[in-house]
Amino acid sequence: MWREKIICPHCGHETYKAPFCTFCGKPLNLEEASSDEGREEEREEQERRVPEISEERKLVEQLSNYLNWRHKLLEIFLNGEASSEVFLDVYREYREKIQAIDSKRRELMEALQQRMNELTTRLEQLKVRHEVGEISDRQYITDKLAIDRELSKIKPNLNLLHNIFDVKLADVPSFEERVRGLRDAIAERGESMGLGGEDVKMIVEDLDQTLESLKDLLNLHKKLKKELDKLELRYRIGELTDEEYQAAKQKIERQMQLY
Repeated sequence: MWREKIICPHCGHETYKAPFCTFCGKPLNLEEASSDEGREEEREEQERRVPEISEERKLVEQLSNYLNWRHKLLEIFLNGEASSEVFLDVYREYREKIQAIDSKRRELMEALQQRMNELTTRLEQLKVRHEVGEISDRQYITDKLAIDRELSKIKPNLNLLHNIFDVKLADVPSFEERVRGLRDAIAERGESMGLGGEDVKMIVEDLDQTLESLKDLLNLHKKLKKELDKLELRYRIGELTDEEYQAAKQKIERQMQLY
């Protein structure tokens, strides 16, 4: 049966007229989506898409929850609102949960990274085979689109798994300051508040690991902040028009609100 096709406004590919693009999966915002057929296609698309991101999102949410609870627990203890014995029981429980979830996260990241490397290699091989004439133009386009579609699904999930704190990029410096403050306070006051030397060492090492994990996000924040400062300077000099300045500024600010 003939089905009407349109050009997707997001990826530019020709796709069937439906609620979602068959190539990038983004909504096409068609009025026909409200029809019974459109709703059915939308439900089917959602059912296909949800399992792809649910595992990554679930792991990150679980991990970020336990990390935030651990930080709140440390603040409560340092404020003298919990005994060292009760604090350590709960802390060790959170620590075990964090390690177990993070282990699953790393395994999933490794699998996704391996798959992405395989697809990238296939893409390079495909290009060479096409250039030497082994593969026709039509076959090349078909295979390339299939690989690009899979890569477009893997990359966002990898980015999601990299940010175990579920924190917006703009908030990373204040988050890092909070963790560093807890680390220094425990190192300085932990033993005087009833913790053993080994317990203090364990907690400090945990927080040092968290600070180390934040370095990439901090560097990205600094890079975008520098780009914003350079953009402001170019605008003040007169190199950029108001329209160019605002467009570039909004793009950077949107990036700062990611993660």
